Amino acid sequence: MTLLKSRCASVLLLSAISSAAIATDYSVAIVNPGAGSLRGGSAVNLYAVKDGKLHLVQEYVLQQKDFTGNLAEPLELAVNPKHDFVYVVYTGQSVPNIVGFRITPSGLDREWEQEIQTGDSSLQGTTITAGESYVQENTYPIGSLLVNIVSQTGAQLLKDNYADYGLISGWVDPSETLYYSCRNNTTFTSPASSVSVFKLGEGVITYSATPVLTSTDPIFIESICN
Repeated sequence: MTLLKSRCASVLLLSAISSAAIATDYSVAIVNPGAGSLRGGSAVNLYAVKDGKLHLVQEYVLQQKDFTGNLAEPLELAVNPKHDFVYVVYTGQSVPNIVGFRITPSGLDREWEQEIQTGDSSLQGTTITAGESYVQENTYPIGSLLVNIVSQTGAQLLKDNYADYGLISGWVDPSETLYYSCRNNTTFTSPASSVSVFKLGEGVITYSATPVLTSTDPIFIESICN
């Protein structure tokens, strides 16, 4: 009986060590990017790297039609650093839609969806960047930069506009508590001539909000913006 208990304990220990040593990582990619009628792809593939092997977990097709009457095409995506959440931009009824998916062992779990204000049905050079708990959208609805920051839950955190403020670029700091707005409201072109700093997490920040601080120090501007 003692031997049996000892052997069971050893098996359990080995099992625990094996589970801890073997991690699963996920990757997401657009299938046939650029091949669609609106330069999108046909689906989104979710892959898992597990036990030293590559597994296709899911080939996801968003089952909704865009303004062409066809299934929405995935245009661009961004995965967060933990690889447990992905943001996918699809063609929509009038402007593209961004959809937030939780990555799970069984597939993509759709959490929320909202429009991206690009001005037309395509992305017009728009890019999305995923942080630990947010996605940043750099869009050009009127030919000028508009920065939107949306949380992983789909809540709007910030909207920074070019109009009247000469927005050149915008950045979130690594701790995800500060947003740096690089601006030139004199010539409205690069390079930036000032940096306005806003604190994230205290309600929705708009481009007319009062910053925590504004600096015209050229060395600081260079370190942040250019």
